[in-house]
Amino acid sequence: MRIWALCATLLATSTVTAAPNPLRRFDSAGAGFIDDAMALREDGNAVAFITTDGATTATLHLADIVGSEAKVPGAPPDATALHWLSPGRVLVVRGGEGGSTAQLFTASGADKAKLGPFGQLTLANVDGKRAIVTYTRSDKHGVEHTVVAYSPETLKPLKRRSWREDSEGQIKQGVTVLKPLWWAGGYTVLAALRAGEFDKARDMRRPDRYARLDSFSGKLLDENEVKDILAFTQVGLLRRDAPNQPVIAHYSDDHRRLLFTDGIDQYDVKMPRDIWKYDPNSLQWQTLDDKRAAVSLTVDPVNPDAVNRKKAEADEIDLVEVDRQGHAVRPLLRLAGEGRRATWKIAGNRLLLLRKGKGFDRGGVALEVYDLSSEPSVAKP
Repeated sequence: MRIWALCATLLATSTVTAAPNPLRRFDSAGAGFIDDAMALREDGNAVAFITTDGATTATLHLADIVGSEAKVPGAPPDATALHWLSPGRVLVVRGGEGGSTAQLFTASGADKAKLGPFGQLTLANVDGKRAIVTYTRSDKHGVEHTVVAYSPETLKPLKRRSWREDSEGQIKQGVTVLKPLWWAGGYTVLAALRAGEFDKARDMRRPDRYARLDSFSGKLLDENEVKDILAFTQVGLLRRDAPNQPVIAHYSDDHRRLLFTDGIDQYDVKMPRDIWKYDPNSLQWQTLDDKRAAVSLTVDPVNPDAVNRKKAEADEIDLVEVDRQGHAVRPLLRLAGEGRRATWKIAGNRLLLLRKGKGFDRGGVALEVYDLSSEPSVAKP
């Protein structure tokens, strides 16, 4: 009871901040709520989102940041992801017991062509061109992994490859076998482990080798000996739970450091404030390209420092950009949290932020678009 009373006192004395003005703001306009599936077009000039009652009806919104907004009825109320394929064309992914499916939508409505069922879907480069890639794992007759690449223009298949594990959980690559570990590059790269060969000259077995394969052709992209088996195992566990992510942001075991696992390397990321001031549950990140990633944390209003001062801190969102080569950190934006959780996506030097509903895990109450191309913006007291 005393702890709750203290929290209430601190929150009551917190400083209110004014956030930078968004370029555009969207709300549900009384049509239920804004669902979690949202997308910012690659050039940052248009957004796609869904308003729904969560059960029976849903509307797809295709809106220019500066300009018109098309409202397309008949969207699925169980959409899980949206992907811009080109200006005016959005792929809507929905879940289901038998797997996910995807359907193309335009301002005119839904297209007849569909993809699926599949396990996961993403956009990636295949043979140097943009493609839709699906991944499906089947356990019916042993473990089988299937990847399929589709044309974004026609939704017709371009490439397909299946990898079947043997009874020992290994796959064949040429005349040798490897143990699949995780997927990368939009499911176009398979990371695997090859058992070390026996070195007769030294009368010893060489260390295991980490290999990367082209998931469609099976071609070996590169291969290196695993030097630190303990560190490699830890990376493998992280990537098993977060597949197909070039960068994974996470706390150290003692929660005193923020770390990036980038490929199989790991390094520290320094946020604008002491790490213990943030709410660990607010951690979000996105890989932007081969050189950059973005990460955000939200200040915990009743962090230890605030408790000691008996004055709550504003729940500000700190968004930064991280140089993946030099590991330097550049502040991008500081926003007022407004007492709500938030999720976001970045494209075309713009941020699309969903303000979540209070007390509800699904959906939110508003979408906001911010410019990231200018000098870092901060909330002003």
